[in-house]
Amino acid sequence: MIPLMPHPQIQILVCLNERPPGSAKPSCAPRGSLEVYHRFKDRVKELGIRDRVMVTRTGCLKHCSQGITVAVWPFNLWYRGVTVDDVEEILQRTVLEDGREVERLRMPDIPWE
Repeated sequence: MIPLMPHPQIQILVCLNERPPGSAKPSCAPRGSLEVYHRFKDRVKELGIRDRVMVTRTGCLKHCSQGITVAVWPFNLWYRGVTVDDVEEILQRTVLEDGREVERLRMPDIPWE
């Protein structure tokens, strides 16, 4: 019998897009998004919430000028300029407090880039 995999209740999407040097648009990878991704993965494991929280690396999330972009589903919360130092606050407020927004990181309501 094949064991059943848990279905995540929450998914954290971290943009790891990388454009070539000299590109007209910035991208998240050169700003440190891989470190942000790994910090999310490590803390989710340390907090013992891997059965309900999945951290996923993505390509471009279409907010290139806003710094490292992170989206949290099912809450549809989008964060900008996320750093390694912001990971704990996002996990505490948005994940463990069921969708509370970290207002200082809120993505402005702007068109996709």
